[in-house]
Amino acid sequence: MYNSITLKQCADLIAAVGDQQTVLVQGEMGIGKSAILKMLKSYPKFKDAYFCYVDITTKDVGDFIVPKIRDIDGNEVCSFIPNEEFGFHFKGRKVVMMLDEVGKAKGGVMNACLRLMNEQALGVYQLSEGSVVFATTNLAIEGIGDNVPPHARNRITVVRAAKPNAQTWIEDYAIPMGINPVIIGTVAEFPEMFASFEDYEKPEQNVYINDPRTVRGAVVTPRSISKASVIYERTRILGDAVMCHALAGTVGEMAMHNILTMDKMDSQLTPWDDLIKSPETATVPTSAAAACMLVSKAVHRIEKDNIVAWMKFMNRIPKEAQGLFARSVMSKKCPKRDVAARNTEFAVWAAANNFLFAKE
Repeated sequence: MYNSITLKQCADLIAAVGDQQTVLVQGEMGIGKSAILKMLKSYPKFKDAYFCYVDITTKDVGDFIVPKIRDIDGNEVCSFIPNEEFGFHFKGRKVVMMLDEVGKAKGGVMNACLRLMNEQALGVYQLSEGSVVFATTNLAIEGIGDNVPPHARNRITVVRAAKPNAQTWIEDYAIPMGINPVIIGTVAEFPEMFASFEDYEKPEQNVYINDPRTVRGAVVTPRSISKASVIYERTRILGDAVMCHALAGTVGEMAMHNILTMDKMDSQLTPWDDLIKSPETATVPTSAAAACMLVSKAVHRIEKDNIVAWMKFMNRIPKEAQGLFARSVMSKKCPKRDVAARNTEFAVWAAANNFLFAKE
């Protein structure tokens, strides 16, 4: 029941206790753990904070504090001053520090992190009151070098970040962030791309994802499929050979072929301009993936002068797709939120279909 929490819940936890207790967020690779630092920027309590991203994989012990010769009462002594990257020079200003990939700390670097995580201090320097230190790392079971020894583990609170499922990724990230509709449609049609390797007895049951029990090249993660969106958009003009090779090298060959299938489906959808001109007669998508692609386009293309036509068409598509549009367009991340919120037809629809705003 309490096996994991969402990335948003991780951010909430860090915001609540991070000034007193370091939270270590563990999770599968590529699920967005590092993005928690960006999430925290939206919290009012951190409005004026300095946000510090520390990549522990690039750090040696000497990168934390360095010697400086000082004179005290005519006597030369060696002091130690902290690296500027850690933000200790911000007096009276909160620092929100993420120690990324802390489980991969090499040599004595983990020991160098201990006081920072336990007391928010390096040497004689202390972070300002209200500062937050948290950390991220991969799962030890993934076999990519992550290890937190017992003496370090006892100083922190370790939580497991859940891997988002396909629907969560589409609604909370992909559509609001403008991921290409074809990529969104691919994930909607093949949701197993977002499954965890722990859900399967044998690696061959899901060839899309990373599985530490076998050796694979490119795999699908929330991170890699997002990068595939950029590749798909920018390489289509270079020809299929380049596009397919690049996609396969980013998300794997199977996912690449799935993207091509969705690309062909997308070309068969009614063009946006034609849909707006004839919303009551335009062809309605027959598959869930096609409807998902169309909705993701609409969320970013509606304007004050075309949303009425879109609402006429939207009332003809399946209720599930209508709910996806409503939840996506009303997301705080969506730039077209005000367009929908100020439209009478959308308000009437929302009042009549309020139950569709609730996620399953």
